[in-house]
Amino acid sequence: MRRLLRHIDALKTAGKPTPPPPAKNVLENKFWKVVAGMKIYKAVTPGLRNRRHPTRFHLHKVSGGHKKRIRKIDFYRHIPGPHQIVRLEYDPNRSADLALLRNLSTNEFSYMIHVAGTEPGTIVHSYRAGVPQPRLGEDPIARNLLMQPGNCLRLRDIPVGTLIHNIALRPDGPAQICRSAGTSAQLIATDMKTGHAQIRLSSKEVRIVHVDCIATIGVVGNKDHHRRNDGKAGVSRRRGIRPTVRGIHMNPNDHPHGGGGKSKGNKHPRSPWGWLTKGWKTVRRRRWYIVTPRWKAKKN
Repeated sequence: MRRLLRHIDALKTAGKPTPPPPAKNVLENKFWKVVAGMKIYKAVTPGLRNRRHPTRFHLHKVSGGHKKRIRKIDFYRHIPGPHQIVRLEYDPNRSADLALLRNLSTNEFSYMIHVAGTEPGTIVHSYRAGVPQPRLGEDPIARNLLMQPGNCLRLRDIPVGTLIHNIALRPDGPAQICRSAGTSAQLIATDMKTGHAQIRLSSKEVRIVHVDCIATIGVVGNKDHHRRNDGKAGVSRRRGIRPTVRGIHMNPNDHPHGGGGKSKGNKHPRSPWGWLTKGWKTVRRRRWYIVTPRWKAKKN
């Protein structure tokens, strides 16, 4: 390379034409597209800005890790019409996989949480505005077509007993519940008079949600996520997880259990900030939208 640069400098000094620079073969992939030999990042995967101090810990046991890019996931599903799953992708920001969707009418791309039972080529629909009424002389949409995994519907349009995920908490809000790998909820009751529906979460908690909130049919994919074996400590470090040290092995200025040898000083188990960690109730008030809390459901 140095010999080539010296040769080019000699040609410039002599006033002779220089050879064009070698062309770089830039390939397209799922993160960028190539325009005039330059990488243009797609809008669905913007960069992550790190606003933390470079040498200060802001989160306990979280620091470092590999550089990540954010995936813009469509939790609203506003755009109706058929969407085709192009491919399945890994997302370092969550335990579930992602499915890249292509709108067959506008040819636009978006992400959604991968649903178990869907593969590349599957067609999914969004009925957030309601199931369309059939035109004159046409038959209504069959129930088995509406209940396909990956379709987005309102709770009022979903039969009781269906497994759902990506559940919204407000009629005009995004999906907020059941988004982790392998999770799902079950619709157990729908009351059109009061406008409330009851769903049973994977923690056996029964919660009240408005019937106009949206949900996606099916179970979140990648259900064996918790069975993964990291194999070495570097896998956790690349995810940004620092080593775990017990408080009993720390100094007294770092943890309530620290100091005094192999004893925690006859103290009840506490967090590094002094909060009781065993038997201490963290929920002090009753919430009207929770019919059966987790502790009562697990006790029964």
